[in-house]
Amino acid sequence: MASIHKDPRGKSPFWYCAFSLPDGKRCFRSTKLTDRNAALAFAVSMEGASRKSLKRNLPEEQARKILDEIRTLSGEDPIRFRSVTDYTKEWLASKATTASAGTLTRYTGIVDGFTEFMGADRTKGGIETITAGDVKAFRDFQLREGKSESTANLALKMLRGLFNDARREGLIQTNPAEGVKTLGAEREARDVFTHKQLAAVLKAASQEWQTAILLAYYGGLRLGDSVSLAWENVSFERKEIRYFPKKTAGANRHPDWKKHTPGQLEIPMMPELEAHLLALPSSDNPATKLCPKLAAKGTGGKSGLSMMFQRIMGKAEIEVDRGIEKTGKGRQFKTLGFHSLRHTFVSELANADVPADVRRQISGHDDEQIHERYTHLDLDSKRRALAKLRPLAA
Repeated sequence: MASIHKDPRGKSPFWYCAFSLPDGKRCFRSTKLTDRNAALAFAVSMEGASRKSLKRNLPEEQARKILDEIRTLSGEDPIRFRSVTDYTKEWLASKATTASAGTLTRYTGIVDGFTEFMGADRTKGGIETITAGDVKAFRDFQLREGKSESTANLALKMLRGLFNDARREGLIQTNPAEGVKTLGAEREARDVFTHKQLAAVLKAASQEWQTAILLAYYGGLRLGDSVSLAWENVSFERKEIRYFPKKTAGANRHPDWKKHTPGQLEIPMMPELEAHLLALPSSDNPATKLCPKLAAKGTGGKSGLSMMFQRIMGKAEIEVDRGIEKTGKGRQFKTLGFHSLRHTFVSELANADVPADVRRQISGHDDEQIHERYTHLDLDSKRRALAKLRPLAA
């Protein structure tokens, strides 16, 4: 039976409690309480927990409740608890206000995959129960499912961000994903279009697709941004296009023509693009899309915009190399696609000796390493660079 006692040495102002452990041994602990009634309730709670534990009748939720009661008796706040299911839902909801639709879809897929992999019993438990072994097992499971090492690394990076947020909120002490190594993936590289290929693609494309292609080639716009641009983003007077990229600034942001706004990209309008836009059916509504039919479609799936562009390339008789053959759920990489137009845009500027900081500002790349992956220098550009070396011969 639980009991309370004063320190026999008379050195501590706190009450001590005595109770039996599951193995029958008597335990003597300080309650850190000076109130007799509170100390006795503390001792009774400890003994009750010990008895339930002995009978294997102490579910996690009940154990947490007992601990909360003990902390309350001690004048402390209850233990903060979030199940894996609840926290991941809250985390995704918080990202909905800052991430683009495409990024949020990717995050949701990774979170759903992780919670499904962990199973219902584990995800009912606290976020603090997830270990580095769990994260590593999920990473390796993705490889067995046929996904690439780059895809597995992307999922690991997202989980690191999720658990970092949980750590900053005080729900966990360490990030279980930090101890899991990224895989040494050999990145599959995109090709750039030749001018002959671009001419063939434009000839095979409809008017709306021509608009999207020219926006990507002359402005470096991603597919989602190219088809979502509206007349409010175009100024023939300024000969300029202004827009907020969905990937970094989120959707549904109107251009600011009065001032330079952080996150907004300002692209000078080149003559060929201007002539094409002037030939399009005009609208008095500034919210009307430049590509209304394409804007109504998603980018993914068999009938999505990416596959539509692949069919246009097929019509233009452009052969596309494929990456490593995959099995399972992994998608096979294609070296040429709509995003290659963005690579072509950056590379054309680099080959024309446009400084890297100017290229990054136009393309919207904040990260130098990412921008470097988009830069494909031709042999003439490298030859011009090497020609600047001073000869050693007298």
